[in-house]
Amino acid sequence: MNASLRSHYLEVLGIPEFLHIQAKIQGLNTPKIDTQCLAIETKNTHSFCQIGKTQDFLFKMLGAIGLEKSDIKYVSINTDDLNQTLQQYNAKTVLLMSAGLKPSSYKHFATHHPGEVLTNEQFKRETWEVLKRLKQCFK
Repeated sequence: MNASLRSHYLEVLGIPEFLHIQAKIQGLNTPKIDTQCLAIETKNTHSFCQIGKTQDFLFKMLGAIGLEKSDIKYVSINTDDLNQTLQQYNAKTVLLMSAGLKPSSYKHFATHHPGEVLTNEQFKRETWEVLKRLKQCFK
């Protein structure tokens, strides 16, 4: 819809232009980002948001349950920003990969960060069990 048509509709409906602009500022009209899996970490020296060994391992982990790179979005956040970040995405599943992040929905899964799994073999089995449960959401 072009600006002039929008202005006409607002005028016909008796809605002042400033109210429409305010709604956009508050993010009410911001579309959510669609994704099969949203991987979230807190700030980490071995971030999977940076190209390298940890990111490659994240893709291998999720590839093992049938996800393609294009199915995955990943972000690094401050712990306090979790709710705000979740509101920006329309994710089928959410993988929380930092100790300070707690699941708040049946489609949220918490597991070890790929950087931790790479350095501690004991985390592999536990992480694999979580990934198998996550895979069930795609059936």
